[in-house]
Amino acid sequence: MPKTVLAAALLLSLSLFLSVEVRISPAFAQATEASTIGTLKEIIPGHYTYNSNGFVSGIIVTDEGVVVVDALSNEAMARDERQQISSVIRKPVRYLISSSFHDNYTKGNVAYGDAIKIGHENYKADLLELMKEEPAAEQKARLPDLAYRDRMTLSLGGKEIEILHIGRAHTRGDSIVFVLKTASSI
Repeated sequence: MPKTVLAAALLLSLSLFLSVEVRISPAFAQATEASTIGTLKEIIPGHYTYNSNGFVSGIIVTDEGVVVVDALSNEAMARDERQQISSVIRKPVRYLISSSFHDNYTKGNVAYGDAIKIGHENYKADLLELMKEEPAAEQKARLPDLAYRDRMTLSLGGKEIEILHIGRAHTRGDSIVFVLKTASSI
């Protein structure tokens, strides 16, 4: 067989292999991306969880909007949570309450630029320390807008939401979040 025919056959085989590889690669990327997408589930009326890869975010629905507890590990996951809140709950996210400063609970904060971000003062200090090598824009996008010391109360859309710091749990800035009253129980 002449060298040019053999070279053309080899190139044709290689191009077919690369062509197949290119077709497989996007599907693999899509499957990988899909593994970070979570599920929104109502646990009791007006209270949801968003579950993804073993991590859980809480959602409290009020007449005036939504309070999210923990944004989780990346911007894509947080945007998926927001999209599901938008399509299922159909109310805007007003607040993001963060507890653990670790990346798997705070990297998604960047998707909540339009919400008021809240965290304990130790959460803020520890997150600043964790991000000291990060660009200023990322630090600003992930840090809380409001920091509290012992407790903070949100009154939103007929619900009173308590945010408490009762001491160190998993991290020294962990918060406990619960609903004190609803309009129907007043």
